[in-house]
Parts: sequence; C-alpha cells; structure tokens
Amino acid sequence: MRIIFAGISLAATLLATTAYAAPGRLPEGVRPLSYDITVEPDAAKLTFTGRETIAIQVDKPTRTITLNSADIAISSVKLDGNAVAKVSFDEAGQRATFTFPTMVTAGQHNLAITYSGIIHTSATGLFAIDYDGEKGAKERMLVTQFEAPDARRFAPMWDEPGYKTTFKLSAVTPTGQTAFSNMPVTGKVAGASGKTVWTFAPTPKMSSYLLFLGMGNVDRKTVMEGNVEIGVITRKGVVDQGDYALASAKKVLAAYNDYFGTPYPLPKMDMIAGPGSSQFFGAMENWGAIFYFERILLVDPKYQTENQKQDIFNVVAHEMAHQWFGDLVTMNWWDDLWLNEGFASWMASKVSGDLNPMSGATSQTLAFDRQSAITRDARVTTHPIIQHVETVDEISTAFDDITYRKGEAVIRMLEGAVGPDVFRQGVRSYMAKYKYGNTETDQLWTEIAAASGKPIAPMMHSFTLQGGVPLIRVGVPVCNGGTTTLPLSQDRFGLDTPSKAKTTWIVPVRVGAATGHTSSLISVSGAGNTTATVPGCGLTLVNKGQSAYFRTLYTPAHQEALRAGFSTLAVDDQIGFAADTLALANGGYQPIERYLALVDGVAPNADPILWSMIAGQLSTIDHVLNGAPEQPAFRARAKTLLHPVFARLGWEAKAQEAPADAQLRETLIPLLGDFGDQAVVAEAARYAAKSFSDPSAVPGPIRQPAQRVYASTADAARWDDLHAKAKAEQSPVAKLTQYSNLGSVRDVVLAQKALDLTLTDEIPVPMRGNVIQAVASEHPALAFDWAVAHEAQVYAVLEASTQSKFIVGLAAGSGDLAVAKRVTAYAAPMPAASRKPADQAVSSITYRAGLRSTQAAAIGKWANKK
Repeated sequence: MRIIFAGISLAATLLATTAYAAPGRLPEGVRPLSYDITVEPDAAKLTFTGRETIAIQVDKPTRTITLNSADIAISSVKLDGNAVAKVSFDEAGQRATFTFPTMVTAGQHNLAITYSGIIHTSATGLFAIDYDGEKGAKERMLVTQFEAPDARRFAPMWDEPGYKTTFKLSAVTPTGQTAFSNMPVTGKVAGASGKTVWTFAPTPKMSSYLLFLGMGNVDRKTVMEGNVEIGVITRKGVVDQGDYALASAKKVLAAYNDYFGTPYPLPKMDMIAGPGSSQFFGAMENWGAIFYFERILLVDPKYQTENQKQDIFNVVAHEMAHQWFGDLVTMNWWDDLWLNEGFASWMASKVSGDLNPMSGATSQTLAFDRQSAITRDARVTTHPIIQHVETVDEISTAFDDITYRKGEAVIRMLEGAVGPDVFRQGVRSYMAKYKYGNTETDQLWTEIAAASGKPIAPMMHSFTLQGGVPLIRVGVPVCNGGTTTLPLSQDRFGLDTPSKAKTTWIVPVRVGAATGHTSSLISVSGAGNTTATVPGCGLTLVNKGQSAYFRTLYTPAHQEALRAGFSTLAVDDQIGFAADTLALANGGYQPIERYLALVDGVAPNADPILWSMIAGQLSTIDHVLNGAPEQPAFRARAKTLLHPVFARLGWEAKAQEAPADAQLRETLIPLLGDFGDQAVVAEAARYAAKSFSDPSAVPGPIRQPAQRVYASTADAARWDDLHAKAKAEQSPVAKLTQYSNLGSVRDVVLAQKALDLTLTDEIPVPMRGNVIQAVASEHPALAFDWAVAHEAQVYAVLEASTQSKFIVGLAAGSGDLAVAKRVTAYAAPMPAASRKPADQAVSSITYRAGLRSTQAAAIGKWANKK
C-alpha cells in the first residue's frame, strides 16, 4: 500500500530522506542541541504531564524525525511553532516518528512536544518510593532512574549516550516539598493551586541517561570541598545517618581531583538516599545528583557493621569515579559500557586502598571480585568485555561481572604492566582531550600508549575483544649457576569443555622468588614456551603480586612446595594461590584433594581476608553438595576447620581489631549457622531476641548476622513473630532486611508463605523482588517454578530492565539438571537476544551438577578422615 500525503509519495520520501540507522540505533541526520523540559507529576495518581522544547540540528531535508519514547502519550508536536506533526509509534523499538506535512529544511529548528507519562512503582523512569515517614505518616518520594534506556520514559528524546547536549529542567511540586536535580536551583516561584515551580541551572553537555529529578519531603546536609558543595539528601529525620558518606565523599573528591588532573566541573554534588530497593542496581551516577538506595548510603552509628562501612565507602567511591569516567567522558555506545563500570570499580578499589589502608581493599578485590569475574568468564556463556549491543535486553544484560569485575581486573593488570605513574599520565591526557565528549576504548589505549611509549593496544585487545581466561602452565624449574629458569606456556582455563577452546592472549607475567619483593615482568603470547629467569635457587612464584588476569598451573611438585611454604607468601599471593588451587580442581586440571590439603594447613590466625575467601569457598562446596550423602560429613569437617578461627575472633569486637577481623566475624556467624553449628545457632537466637527487645543493647556487627541465623532456622511460630515485626517496622532499610530474612528461611513450607506474601499489597513493591530472591537463595527450584506460575504478577513489580533475567536468575543456584531443563523450556519462546540470562542460569546449574558428580566422593573421603 502506498500512502499519499500532501500530494507526495510518503514511501518514496522516506526512502530518499531517512538517514541510515545502525541496528538498535536511531537514524542519523537529526540531533538535539539542547532540551528545555518541564514536568508536573501527580504523585497520588501516579501520572505526570510534560512539555519540552528541543533545539535540533537537521543535516539534510527530511519529512520525518525519529526519537525514543516509551510509556509516553504524546498530545502534540510542533516544529518552529506551527508545523504540526503526525505521530506514529514503534512500541517494540521504543521509538516515536514525527511526520511533517512539508519537508523540514536543513539547519536549526525548535521541536515543541506536549505529553503525559506514567510514574512507575519500580525503579524505571520517573518512579515512586513509598515509605513510613516521621511519626508513621505515609510518604511518597519521586525520583528518576534512566540508565540504560529509560530517560525515554520521562520525555521523548534522543536517548542514546552519543547524543550529548545540555538540559534545562523545571518541575512542579506541591508546596512544602523540595525538588532536586543535577544542577543547583535557579528559581523557586509559587504556582497555581498550592504548587511550587522549581527551575534548575542548565547542565553541561551530557548524555540523557545521566539526567535526574527528585522531589519529596526531605532534609539536606552539606560540606564543602574546595569550591564544590557536597550534599546528602534524605527523607526527613535521618539526614545525620549520611555523615559517614558525606565525610567519605569529601576525601574521595579531593583524591579524584588530584588523580584525574581535571577538576570536578559542577558546582555541587548531591548524594540522594532513596528508601526503597531494586533488583537491578544499588546506586546511579547521575551527574551532580548521585542516587543511592538507603541501605548503601546511610548508616546509624549505633548499628553499623564494618561490612556496611566498607560497602558505603566503596559504592560512594565507585559512583564518584563515574563523574569522570562516564559523565565527563562517556562511551559512545553501550558496547563500551566497561569504560564506565570497569574503571569506576577499579578507581573505587584504588582510592579505598589509598585512603583506608587498613581496609585491605586490594586483597579483598583479589579474593572476591576477581574470582567472581574469572568464574563467570571461564564458562561457555562468557562474552568479550567490549560486546556488541543492539536491543534493550542486550543493554540490560551488559551490566554483569565481565563488564564490572573483569574490566576492573584487566585495568589493574595494565596499570601493573606500565606502572602507576605512567598509567595516570595516560588517564589524565584522556580526560583532558575528551571531556564533555564520547569515546571508544581504543582512544584510551592511544593515550596510555603515548604516555608509556609501549604498544598497549595489542595486549589489551586480546583481553577485551574476546572472552575467556588465560592459563599459564609452569614447567619444572631448573637452577643453574645461581639462577632459576622456568618454562612458561599459554593455554586457556575453562570450567566446561567449550570454554577450553584454543585461544591466545598477550599476557604480562610477573615472576619472582616466593618471598621478598624482587620480580621481573615478561610477556607470554602464542604457542610454545617462554623462559622466565629468577635470581637464586629458592621457591619461585608466577603472577607475583597477583596483578595480572590469569590462572597459574604448576607441576605437582612445585605446587606442593608452595603449599608447604604457603604461610611465608604475601597475603595477595596466598589469596591467588588458594583461589587457583580450587579453580583448577573445578576445571578438571587437578584433583580437589590438593585444595582440601591446602586449607587443612591454613593457620587460624592467618590473614582474615584469606579466611573470608576460604569461608566463601567452603560455602560454595556445601552448595554443590546440597542433598548429597556427603554433605553432613563435609559440614562437620568444615565446622572443625572454622571453629578455631571463630574462637580467635569471639562474638564481640575487640579493642583496635582490624576491620577485616570484624568482616570475617560477620561472615562466619551465618555460615556456621548454615552448617548447623548448634552453639552458634543458640547464641545467635539469644542475641537476636535481645536485639528485638532493645536494639541498642546489641552491637550492629552482631545484630544483623544473628538475626539472619535466627530467621533462617525459624519454625512456624517464630516465622509468624518475625513477620509481625517486619510488618510493623518503619525504617525502610530494616524493613527490607526483615522481609528478606523471612524469605531466606530453610523450611520449605515457610518459604512458600514468603513467596505468597509478595502477591499481596503488604510488602512495598520495590522490596517484593528482594524477598523472591531471598527464597531463591535457599530454594532455587521452588522460587523459579513459583515465579513462572505467577509471571505476570512478578513482572508487575520489576523494573523493565531486569525482566529478561530475573525469573531465570532465580534458578541459577540450583544443581538439579531437571531444573535446567525447565529453564530452557521457559526461555525457548524468548527472542535470541533475551535468552542470554537463561543460558547463563543453565550453565551454572550444569556446572554445579557436574562438580557434584566428580568431586563428592573425594570431598566425603576428606570429611571423614580422622
């Protein structure tokens, strides 16, 4: 059918004038120069109205203009004040196309749009957070969440990161409420019908996903760092709980201004605490208005734990790093998301280590973040750090361990290869050259190569343009004439057969004596052996300092020597060696007995970060054995291993104890409870009961883990009592914790009650997904099957960006191949681009089932050894 409009063939016009659009992208040829947006929400009705004027640049004459729009009803579109457009929608592509009666000439124009939209109840677009305010009053805060593709739910716009421009925002609130945004308030005037109109200063050039608006009954507290006002915004009555975050942000801002060489360019930087939760994110780096959920920004000094403090510092440092990597310089498209997330994760760890040296930030990153990345990267479902992204679901799934944690690990590797000063010089040059612009990864490599005088790109391409984990095989060391030579060869480490397919990298390998600080850096690439030399004839270590991203496989005799000398290694090398030993067993490269022999010999007073990692590994093994005949014996042996460690710590903190000791205590209490340690279960019940009657009587570091054990071991009467407490709780953070604890109960009948509770209006909408996930942590098959049966109700409480992965993710903790088949069947009708999370869940289940079949007997033999 050919449509004739105003005497012109519309089909022919579209062919002649519509610019090329890359898959998943808007057509080229029209771009925004500035936005002027005014919105007026009706919080009670969960709707809002808006009007915007967009200054646009048209490159070639066209009859159509296409931009992004989702959940928006457009009532009128005018060009330069008079030309009225016909509007059509592509719902699947989240686009609106405006067709004009005559050709739109090349040059600048003003596009005026009036529209209305939805206020969501989960963290998507403009959304509402309901909570109990002061004196129990019901309150509703409105805030926005736009990353990745949800600014289009707030206003029709070019919602792609490459379209950077300025935003001028105005908002209408009920009189008495406060509005807050990226920039300072420039106007506040009384409007009609008891309303107030707020106007904010124009933003610098930035991407649409960084725009922010919030409003509600809030308090604000500030400090100055140089000429920048740092603020924390909270619901009424709890602003002082932001003191730790405020003090941390002040220190971090000074450190980042120095490191990046380009000072933070906005006049203020607010940190907004929302009293809700999300299944997709915890904080968002909106430029000058960073949004956090309360649980990772606010802390009551009476109840705080060391884990909470470190989490707050790390998340604040991560989001603030984005003010440069992501906000000031932004990836051109989501393929390079890692430029944002990998660098922010690395900077957070680096500045935490610099400003809080007692935290052991680098060691913690090695023990947890890097191991998580490698485990994810060593399966068939891995992907390159730089990955091709087209659809909205693909954008959502790009936010994963590869992007964040592998990205962080390879940046640390590069810094170690070129040196910290040279690396910083390259980063400073990159920031100065590309500020307020968009980049791709190679532009960063160019700046670091220029600073170092080394060809950086080939090595980094081998780690960012292909998935997988290198394996460095170490041959028999030979000492001759006072020098040890080690033959090194490259392979690929994998946890399943496809992930072991032949792949090569350019790997920077640091080798040296197992003790001391002397080491040398060599490059291992391609096939064949590379020879490393180490002065002396003592014990040698590969990946000394653990800066590079690979696994190391020694000969049995070499590994046994390192096991015997384990206590003499630096803590980071202990972490790397222990992690490699278990992972190599899990990949089938060596027997599990080598790992079990290693942990048998770790002293109770070894570094607490090492013990935290080992505790996590034992928990993972227990999960693999779930339901196997060997599990009870394993738990008994694991308790025997952990008891001396816990005895050294005790239940309550000691004066001047290391932060890592406090974190280890918080780890061991619930783990020993999971292992059925009746003494711990009884003592946890005593502390929990005491905390419920008088919260101030129990220190925070004990209160939370004790309550978790108390809830997980609940019978029906105790569960009902905890349910009543959760229902009555007014603190949003405590309410989320208590409802989640209800879901983590071991009793399957009570877990079913927790699931059914999420179908009622009792639990706030944003928290319901957390309760479902808590059930899945103990009962993955139950949670998955229930969610499939209630798919529509579950989707209704999730933000759109997490829907493709939430339900299948519930099953990922299972080790039952029958569950894997159900996940596959459930995902079969999905588009291929949306099935990646299901494939990952199936891979996790299959991997766990395989470990049980190959390792259970050996673990059982170890567990029963006298």
